[in-house]
Amino acid sequence: MKFAAGSICAAGMMALCLATAAAAGPIQVVSAHDEFNAAHPGRAAKASAANESGNDFRSTMDRVFGPGRWRQTSGYRSRAQEDALRRQGAGTVAAGRISQHSIGGSGAPGAYDAVVDRMSPGSAAARLRQAGGAFSRVVAEGAHGAQGPHLHIELASAPGRAAAGAAEN
Repeated sequence: MKFAAGSICAAGMMALCLATAAAAGPIQVVSAHDEFNAAHPGRAAKASAANESGNDFRSTMDRVFGPGRWRQTSGYRSRAQEDALRRQGAGTVAAGRISQHSIGGSGAPGAYDAVVDRMSPGSAAARLRQAGGAFSRVVAEGAHGAQGPHLHIELASAPGRAAAGAAEN
């Protein structure tokens, strides 16, 4: 008998809960991503700017050299990756200094390296400088470390550019 009374009580509570939920209306489905961005507008704006800076780089390279006529060979590098390049003899910045490649993040590095098909880095750098764009620095670099000759391109809108001040390459 005790069991039956408990079951009846539980069934009554369940019916009450279901009736309350039905009266509240349909379940609303929301995006956790959208809720996070609404709660953290600074992070959302920063991520959007980072994405735009990478798109600016790609769209400018496509405009100047043509889609498919160039390729990105490097972007963001951790400080450990920079140190490894130094050990290989690469012409990166001096030890103790921060490379523009190490500023920002994987989605928005402070610098990119690129190679343009059938064009010397010097000619490609001159053409890119002449075309303009959101680049603060364009340098034709020779082979060093495991990299062959390439363009080193620093973005004017790179995160932390003002803080990096003395950083090179």
